[in-house]
Amino acid sequence: MKKNILFYSSVKTKKMFSIQKFYRIDISILKDLGYRVKLSNSILDFFLFWKYDIAFIYFYRYGLLPAFISKLFGKKVIFTGGIDYLDKEYAGLKSYTLQKIFFIFCNVFSDKNILVSNSDVLNVKKIVNNFKKDKFPISYHVINVDDFVCGNIHNRKKIFCTIAWMLRVENVIRKGVDKSILLFKEIYYNDSDFRMVIIGPIGEGTDYLKEIIKKEKLEDVITFTGAIDENEKIDILKESTIYSQLSIYEGFGIAAIEALAAGNLVVHSGKGGLSDAIGNNGILVENYNYKEIAENIKLILNNEEIYKNNIDMGIKHVETNFKYSTRLSKFNEILDSIK
Repeated sequence: MKKNILFYSSVKTKKMFSIQKFYRIDISILKDLGYRVKLSNSILDFFLFWKYDIAFIYFYRYGLLPAFISKLFGKKVIFTGGIDYLDKEYAGLKSYTLQKIFFIFCNVFSDKNILVSNSDVLNVKKIVNNFKKDKFPISYHVINVDDFVCGNIHNRKKIFCTIAWMLRVENVIRKGVDKSILLFKEIYYNDSDFRMVIIGPIGEGTDYLKEIIKKEKLEDVITFTGAIDENEKIDILKESTIYSQLSIYEGFGIAAIEALAAGNLVVHSGKGGLSDAIGNNGILVENYNYKEIAENIKLILNNEEIYKNNIDMGIKHVETNFKYSTRLSKFNEILDSIK
């Protein structure tokens, strides 16, 4: 008999379950494994104990009460999602301490915590005394790799691209979009045919970025797409040459993986989950000398052999580590272990 999973995240509307790719893929995986999946953004749903067998909860904060209620009714509880605020350097003492408390209590009520990056594993080990791999399995987020097959890299446009949710200033700073603009400025000075495209929902963060763009006199060469559908996003990634992810901290970096799969030269900070997502590929930025980084990019783009090898290795890295079937297989193993 099929089991019922109550899939929860504290999103404002259930529409986010179809917009955010990591939700959408995990929901699809659970359905492919034969589970009936009910979506929830309301704690009240967890009181309807006869309607679900397993609580599948995203994020270790607002998920605490749903986990507690689920356990009251004898249900199995699985947590997942990146834990950005367990990185003390990024979060600061107050946010880190709060996240640490929430995580510890979530862990009390969970049967499994599916971690999505090695940086999360390291951070969890610092606060969990008896860390057991069985309780904390690691499973990277994945993409539908075939959707990003890019064909001939020589047909690409001179587009420097990045993706960010821009409704809040805090998020564009965390994603390093402001830094990406300053890097683009140097690339543009090297080659005035380049244009920058910033993908993502418009908001307060966009206004902050527009001030930087105006100050740097780049208004005519930087475009905001606003919110676009998946196919439009993929088309841009297939056309662009450079993708930038200069995050202060990244829970995982799905967009960077997508850009790598689509054949972009990915410039990244290596922070948090990006170390897993990009690995040794692309260009790792360790000091923000934008002129030097731009010169390095220019050298790579002007050397066909080095450029092609960089792109081929990136695509292979994604195909090896981030296929849909890989996370599906891991989920099947995890769910079988809690029956």
